[in-house]
Amino acid sequence: MIINFILFVFAATMIWAAISDLRFFILSNKLCLSVTGLYFVFVTALFLTGSAPSWEYIGWSFAIATGAFTILVALFAYGYIGGGDVKLIPAVLLWAGPALSLEFLLITTICGGLVALLTICCRYLKSYLSRAKSSENINFSVRESSELVSNEKNIPYGIGISAGGLYVTLQLYQALN
Repeated sequence: MIINFILFVFAATMIWAAISDLRFFILSNKLCLSVTGLYFVFVTALFLTGSAPSWEYIGWSFAIATGAFTILVALFAYGYIGGGDVKLIPAVLLWAGPALSLEFLLITTICGGLVALLTICCRYLKSYLSRAKSSENINFSVRESSELVSNEKNIPYGIGISAGGLYVTLQLYQALN
């Protein structure tokens, strides 16, 4: 019962991450720390119910998450990925463990790629339509126009990460019930 509740909270956190990234292009530190902290609560609950994974499995989970974090920090340093994505992917990889890591990364990549493609197409269409109505942009304040420019390259990749996280949640639920 408690394990199902923890999985529900994890799923709700993944949905919140998708919404937050879609609306504000932000995956906050609190969100990423919540996912990581909730993993420790989950593992503790598994130990208390007697269905805990082995220490080796938990160690591999941490090794995979740490390796992914190292690679993602390098990608962040070159500007290829956002800081929230760098923190959220390893946090979800803890949950995925060795058994679900590749599936999580595959689903995240496919869904994130589709979101990126859709975002780029929508931005292109918007810029194409705004060229026909050039006088419409005259009344932008300086703040509004600078916000448009700063968000122009952002892709809400948290949606793909959340889709992968929801897949992990479903697989864990099915394995434990």
